Amino acid sequence: MDCNLKTSSMVILIFTIISYYHSLPGTFVFDDTVAIVKNKDVTKSPISLHSLLNHDFWGANLTDTESHKSYRPLTTLLFHFEYSILQLRSYHMKTINLIMHFLNCLLVLYLFYRITRNKTTAFIGALLFAVHPIHTEAVCGIVGRAELLFCFCFLISIILIDSIDDNCSLNRMKCLGIVVISAVGLLCKESAITILPTCVFYDLVKRAKKEDLTWSNIIRKIYVIFALITSLLLYLRLWIQNFESPKFNAMDNPIAANEDLLTRILSQNFLYSLNCWILICPIWLSFDWALGSVELVTTPQDIRFSGIVLMYLIIVKILQTKSRTLIIGLGFLIIPFLPACGVIKVGFVIAERVLYVPSIGFCLVVACSFQNLAAKISEHKKLFFFAFLSVIYLLTLRTRERSTEWMTEELLFSSALTVCPNNAKVHYNIARLATDKGEKKKAFYHYHKAIDLYGNYEAALMNLGNLYREIGDYQTAEYYIKQSLEVLEEFPAAWMNLGIVQATRKKHSEALQSYRNALKYRKHYPVCYYNMGNLFLEIHEFSEAIKHWQESVALNPYQPKAWANILTLLDNQQLFDDALRLSNQAMRYLPNETSIMFIRANVLGKMKNYVEAEELYKRVIQAEPMNALYHSNFGVLYHRWGNVDLATKSYLTAIKLDPKSKTARDNLSKLRKK
Repeated sequence: MDCNLKTSSMVILIFTIISYYHSLPGTFVFDDTVAIVKNKDVTKSPISLHSLLNHDFWGANLTDTESHKSYRPLTTLLFHFEYSILQLRSYHMKTINLIMHFLNCLLVLYLFYRITRNKTTAFIGALLFAVHPIHTEAVCGIVGRAELLFCFCFLISIILIDSIDDNCSLNRMKCLGIVVISAVGLLCKESAITILPTCVFYDLVKRAKKEDLTWSNIIRKIYVIFALITSLLLYLRLWIQNFESPKFNAMDNPIAANEDLLTRILSQNFLYSLNCWILICPIWLSFDWALGSVELVTTPQDIRFSGIVLMYLIIVKILQTKSRTLIIGLGFLIIPFLPACGVIKVGFVIAERVLYVPSIGFCLVVACSFQNLAAKISEHKKLFFFAFLSVIYLLTLRTRERSTEWMTEELLFSSALTVCPNNAKVHYNIARLATDKGEKKKAFYHYHKAIDLYGNYEAALMNLGNLYREIGDYQTAEYYIKQSLEVLEEFPAAWMNLGIVQATRKKHSEALQSYRNALKYRKHYPVCYYNMGNLFLEIHEFSEAIKHWQESVALNPYQPKAWANILTLLDNQQLFDDALRLSNQAMRYLPNETSIMFIRANVLGKMKNYVEAEELYKRVIQAEPMNALYHSNFGVLYHRWGNVDLATKSYLTAIKLDPKSKTARDNLSKLRKK
């Protein structure tokens, strides 16, 4: 079973491809949509470094009360570069994730060999790391890039600390390299704050084998420096977010929200054992483990308490072995997991992606234990070899199955129902997806199910209200949106949607107050300003309408509807110079937006600037050749210009596309009477 590292690398590559290659054609799923597709820090060109450095991973201001404080600007910057080169193509971004996973596997192989000096043990551990199903979220979810980058920095740092020799003249450069890599890792993922502590732990355990440690040689200069730098990095990280903690809903992490200390302690420790279990037996995997997925452990009499005891017994047993490799593996498992351990409040119960780096320690413990056991029972070497192949085969099948589920949101959400049927958030996401696909009956069922499971689910209540609004049941819509606000008063999206419903029901004063409440809780809310503009238009306060639409595009200039409303109102008021000036400004942000070009062309035609207007109309019609209104207005331009033949042709095209086009028929009749 002994093999060289090059052959091991090829085998790992083959198994990595078998496990994940088929999933590359998958789409953007779950968090990918918010962090990449809808994130202007990714899709805006040229990129604003000021925005990038002041926004969280999801594109929101880091100091906003709703921000989750996930600060990963380097990961976002890499997404932006990929977008600039390849556009928003999930296939290429998933391919990069897979390549990074393979590179991490190679680093794991090399690191394990340096630790164990045994090629077989290194191969077993690295192959296990390559095919473990717990990694599918990090590899197949494109936002898992943060975990992959953190892992890369983590492994490089450990390899560097391992290469430090007391007699080596390059030690200072290596230490500097570790510090720089740690800082870079922290810009990719918050958990990278554990890199330097892990390096100290590893160096300490490695040296403990060679010498008797005393306080004088434990407190090495390098340890003090690493401790100070870790403290500095942590301080800077907190300073960036203004030393504010993120606010999470009770449903996201019911353990942290529970007021009973014993329940919190028991439940949190049960989560540790559950994390260990899905590493050992990754059958239960879900994209979300929020409220309803894991019941709280309230007493030691709970049968699940035995799982906690068993976990700590295994940890104690590993420590008692005094095996340097096993202890290192245990440290690699625990230390990178500390930011997610619940000591600091986090917004999830279990997040499989955060186990990507800690699983390095798990794989080292398993590989070392397997080799130790095989050495003790050498007469059954073939049986152990068969057992190893069987485990790898089963894990590969499970990874293939799980990576398939990560190809589309529909597959991902449906798979979660089998693992967490009482998870309100799973039902919510299925309903949201069904709404996007126009499957309203399915959406209604799952929104109601989510609310039945968790009555205070404010997002589900609001979205259910929006769904009733879409089918024209405005009274019921208003009821559910108000219910969401009773749960969470500081819910700007709900206030805005309530305003939309109230405006539709002609409750203009109530709608205006709802919009103002939305802006009270979210000052920079461009969509809300847009809807306020629509309200003022409806009550014929045109100057206020333009004012609010302009505020909207000032906050987010990539809003074609807001620009179109401004330009249309200016056109109707015959403020042609203002319309041209603002349309020119709008086209700097949205150069190919047909609605803006169309209005600008109309204004140019009224100002008898026929040549430029004709050029714009041609661009508009080329982009949307089946739009009857565009052809009809193109005819009006030629009509004004005195080009009867082209005007007639445009009117006839408009009538052919839309036989009910009264404007085109009337204008054609007028043209023929001349």
